Amino acid sequence: MSASAAPDPRDRIADGRGVGAHFFAEVYDGTPPWETGRHQPAVAQAVARGWFRSPILDLGCGTGANARLLAASGHQVLGIDSVVRAIDLARQGGGGDLVRFEVASALELARVVPDGWAATVLDSALFHVFSDEDRPKYAAELARVCAPRGHFIVVCFSEREERPGPRRVTERELVDTLRVAFRLESIEAVRYESLAHEGGAHAWLARFARA
Repeated sequence: MSASAAPDPRDRIADGRGVGAHFFAEVYDGTPPWETGRHQPAVAQAVARGWFRSPILDLGCGTGANARLLAASGHQVLGIDSVVRAIDLARQGGGGDLVRFEVASALELARVVPDGWAATVLDSALFHVFSDEDRPKYAAELARVCAPRGHFIVVCFSEREERPGPRRVTERELVDTLRVAFRLESIEAVRYESLAHEGGAHAWLARFARA
């Protein structure tokens, strides 16, 4: 693909330009492939291992399935998404007094999340949409909102997935992006449930500690 060619909206493999905000605003006119109607199994796996402590910040929460799972497990959760329609649906889905949802960009959270507020930050399928330019901004904002000795848990597409979808991420990319403020504790291959990927997409489940 030449430098001037428009990116193929169906396939973001190794595309450093990331996925534009307009795509997410448009896709919620229907049912996005990541909105399966239930929480991600990889997130439930992390819950079962006791990886989460309150308060939890769920970045790119969509319609709130993961946030509601965490709230049902007794955690205080703030779900953030930049798409107004997604947050409207998340609020309609309820979840009790322990969960709330706000419209905000993960790159600009100061309006809704104070410094060091989150004991745990969850990113289920958000990191892999950022451009090369936005990754450092994301890492800096993540470091700001995560409490000392807090944790960052991420689920993202891995380089093993060959079907169309968002960017693929290697372990080295994750570590290099977050290395200023976070230390990798564990990483493993999992499947990310998607309406567009039969059997689930190849993905990473990683846990980082705030340095």
